Amino acid sequence: MKTDLSSRDRMLQAMDHHEPDHVPFCLKWWERPFLSDRSQAWRNQFERVDMMLKLGLDDTVGFDVPRAMAKEVKIKLRKEKPAGEPWPILTKEYTTPKGTLKQIVRQTPDWPHGDDIPIFSDFLAPSSRSVKYLVQEEKDLDPLSCLFRDLDDKEILKFREEAENVRKFAEKRQVLIECGMWSEAGRESAIFGADALPWLCGFENIMRKAFKEPDFVDRLLNIVLEWDERYLDMLLDLGFVDVIVHRGWYENADFWSPRLYRKFLEPRIRKLVGKTHRRGAKFCYIMSMKQMPLLETMKEMGVDVLYGLDPVQGGTDLALAKKIVGDSICLWGGVNSAVTLNSGTPEEISQAVIGAIHTLAPGGGFILSAIDQVFEDTPWGNVQTMLDTWRSIGHYPRK
Repeated sequence: MKTDLSSRDRMLQAMDHHEPDHVPFCLKWWERPFLSDRSQAWRNQFERVDMMLKLGLDDTVGFDVPRAMAKEVKIKLRKEKPAGEPWPILTKEYTTPKGTLKQIVRQTPDWPHGDDIPIFSDFLAPSSRSVKYLVQEEKDLDPLSCLFRDLDDKEILKFREEAENVRKFAEKRQVLIECGMWSEAGRESAIFGADALPWLCGFENIMRKAFKEPDFVDRLLNIVLEWDERYLDMLLDLGFVDVIVHRGWYENADFWSPRLYRKFLEPRIRKLVGKTHRRGAKFCYIMSMKQMPLLETMKEMGVDVLYGLDPVQGGTDLALAKKIVGDSICLWGGVNSAVTLNSGTPEEISQAVIGAIHTLAPGGGFILSAIDQVFEDTPWGNVQTMLDTWRSIGHYPRK
């Protein structure tokens, strides 16, 4: 396989819809901190990048933007074991100048946060675990709006120092700097958009309010947008972030119909895309389920990269996606992870890779990956099959 470019240049050429030296292949390892087994574990993203580059794969580096709680906010946390409850009950209260917010969860055996309740976590979404969501009524919006503050000078300095360390590494290894989504021990930090709403309100509640209380949803999304813009500005002010990532796992058409998406989400995402482009970075949108009805809207918003093309569980029609947006949006994915890569036969995995490359690679604008990610229990032999197949056919120009 011809390799004339750095990983960074290869990825950027693909995002610019050129055919680079070969098809970029960039996997995500959010829940798996090791290669073939735990004897090949990495302690940080820098060690992971070196392992990926050694294999001939592409990778990215990034960093988080801290969220600082407003200094006026007072927090109380308590744990109880009420009669009749199978698990302990955790309660967290935030007293703000504009009122008090309260969160109550069942501390189920799979709860990863100890005796704490973070504001942003997938573990908050299920109504079977969340006894009371942080935001339930109109009166909760004012205190929510004043939970966070801008970073002070000392915090900004620390953030910039950490970011500079990443920049130096990225420059030395010539890999892409990709920021906007960060997850650690189940705690989410990101440019959230509507993904924050199930954690704050619950899935059923927010969908009900979208129809019955649209003004509530508008106000809530505006608060989240303010958080997102603060996060985005910190990244763009650095001047060296290549790609801004906006998570959208819960923004797909299973939750938001095209009509609701255009009403509530599209104007806010468009604003973030515009700001990103004006500062010279690219905008990557993560959506791995039911994205087909929203592709035209993504194109209109100016999305540069769509991460999450999954033809098995996600329902992505690869050929149709390429036809609809392949001239303007770089498509990242193509192979299912949870079913195909985890439990497929070598022939099935190989055919999935061949199909993805033959369908999506012509003309550039494609990065191969397994969607959503390489899971902890994914057999390394299956990953190796994907690698071997890519090495054998992932060349440019396409014939």
